[in-house]
Amino acid sequence: MKKLIQIGSILTLLVLFSAASTFAQSQFGIDVNIPFAFNVGDRSYDAGNYIVKFQRQTPGSATLSIEDTKTNEIQTVILNAGGDPGSDEIKLVFDTVEGHRYLRKVRTQSTTYAIVKTKAEKNLAKVQGGKAADTGDASNMY
Repeated sequence: MKKLIQIGSILTLLVLFSAASTFAQSQFGIDVNIPFAFNVGDRSYDAGNYIVKFQRQTPGSATLSIEDTKTNEIQTVILNAGGDPGSDEIKLVFDTVEGHRYLRKVRTQSTTYAIVKTKAEKNLAKVQGGKAADTGDASNMY
């Protein structure tokens, strides 16, 4: 009986450690200094320091939270996994539309996630013929 309790305890610890490591891999938060003004959805941000938190929700989706360190306001957006390959390190990818930079993608080690566009952004893309200048070039990745 004592041996059965020891085996049960060890198995329980293994399950807890594997769950903790899975959680640690599905979420991260980093401080970033973005050197230019940018937009996320319909919200504008000045250049500066931000805390960015990425969390995988289900296979193929995630959330991204951006905290302004000056005001402590937080914006959370939904991300969908895309077919683009990941990168060696986490990268934020911006598009430039009519002189304004928009956060469009987050590249992780496993895959690239795209920000779900608002209805207004989809309508703007239709009016412009789906064109976005400077999509994902090196100056628009951070």
